[in-house]
Amino acid sequence: MRQNRISINDIKYDLIKIITPWDGILENKPESEKIVSKLFNSYLGDLRKQHKITDFTIVSSLRDTAITYDVAVKISVDRSPKRLKIHVGVFTYPWIKRKTEAA
Repeated sequence: MRQNRISINDIKYDLIKIITPWDGILENKPESEKIVSKLFNSYLGDLRKQHKITDFTIVSSLRDTAITYDVAVKISVDRSPKRLKIHVGVFTYPWIKRKTEAA
């Protein structure tokens, strides 16, 4: 039996821990998507180098209140990829209105 295995639940837990400091802080801008995407790529790339996973893909989409990452992780060559949806909340102003330049 291989001791070099990792479960999809372990990967999901780690990805959620990676986003925790960014949840609610990122702005609703395309540049914000890249911050977490780089961290996910780094983590999953390390798992691939350690031969714990065989492949992965990350697709992000920007929404009004969150950035959604669709992460597909292929743990073994003969299995289909498992899909995870990770949501990172974006910063929203409180109930008070933000001052504008014209005012």
